[in-house]
Formats: sequence, C-alpha cells, structure tokens
Amino acid sequence: MMTTERRKLTEPLRSVTVIFGGLLLAFTVIGVILALAGSGSLWGFGHTAICATQPGTYGSGDWGTASLGVTARPGASILVNGALQACTAHPGTGQRALYTLTSLPGWLVWGSVLFLLWRVISAARRTGPFTAQAATAMRRLGWLIIAGSVVAALIQGFALDELLNTMLVPRASFYNLIFAPLYALLPVPALAGAALLTFARFVRLGADMDDEIQGTV
Repeated sequence: MMTTERRKLTEPLRSVTVIFGGLLLAFTVIGVILALAGSGSLWGFGHTAICATQPGTYGSGDWGTASLGVTARPGASILVNGALQACTAHPGTGQRALYTLTSLPGWLVWGSVLFLLWRVISAARRTGPFTAQAATAMRRLGWLIIAGSVVAALIQGFALDELLNTMLVPRASFYNLIFAPLYALLPVPALAGAALLTFARFVRLGADMDDEIQGTV
C-alpha cells in the first residue's frame, strides 16, 4: 500500500516532472494544431522558409562570406553575423525532413527522460526507494540520458550538416557530426547519467542487504 511517507519522499521531483511533462505535451499538441491549420510550424512542417545555422564565430556581411569560401546554391541565401546561417524560401521534401531531424531527436529524448523519471518515482512510491524495481528504473534512466544525448546529437549534427550541404557550395566537412555529440554529453548529461547509474548500484545493494536481513529473521 502506498504510504504518506512514500508520497512525501518523491517530492518535489514528482511535481516538477508532472509540470514539465504537461508543458511538453501541451506544446506538442499546440504545435500539431497550428501546423495542421497552416498558421505555424512543427519541426519544419507547415512553414514556408527554413534556415540552418552553423555554430561558430565568423565575421559579418560579405567579408565573412568571402572568408569562409562558400556560396549559396540557387534558391538559398547566406547571412553571416557571428554565425553562418543559410536559408531557403521554398524547401523541398528532403530539406524539410533534414530540418525536422535537427530538433526532433532531442525532443524525443527529453520526452523519454520524463517518462522514465516518472517510472522511477512510481517504483519508489509503490515498492519503496530501496528496492530492485527502483534500482532498475534508475539504471535505465541513467543509460537513457547518456546514450540518448549522444545518439540525438549525432542525428541532429548529421542532419544539420546535410541540410547546410543542400544550400551551400562547397560543404564537405562534418563539423557538427564530430563535435555535437561531445558538446551534448558534457558536462551535465554525463554527470547526471553517471550519478544515476552509481545511485542505482547503491539502491540495489541496499535492497540485497534488506533481503538478507529478512531472510535471517
């Protein structure tokens, strides 16, 4: 039976998870409605023009464009003002798909993190904090944060590089594919994931010790 102590034990994390989960769901629903109505954009769909920005510090104006040695493909334009940005007013289906992949994977990872975090909270409230179920849920959350951050960054970095390739000439390097996963993992996801994996071991050890004590009584 769920006790009052267990309910209090998961606060304020439970309330924060509910709030962020509700906001994520609300923004998704609103985005879908606006995109279907043609008055908004959801991950590149329902919007006419799309832009891709290459992280980094560059010059500005025509001098910055010339120094980078890149030119815009037909139908695209370039703006350099501290960062290189390429835009196209009439993107094709492939460009829209790439633009979607520059943001959707991260969105899905955060949704999955909130879901597994809720599983951790539910396990702690249902069976107690020092149980095998809570340890398993915590370990899955830790691996999701680490692996999900890297995989999402890889997909988003590849999509961004390919999207820029469709609008700029020449674009042979894969800067985002190489550095984006490292930037995405360090320092918060790596620390948070490692902490969860470590605490999962603590919880599992506590659960095993409790089973041993109960077995000797």
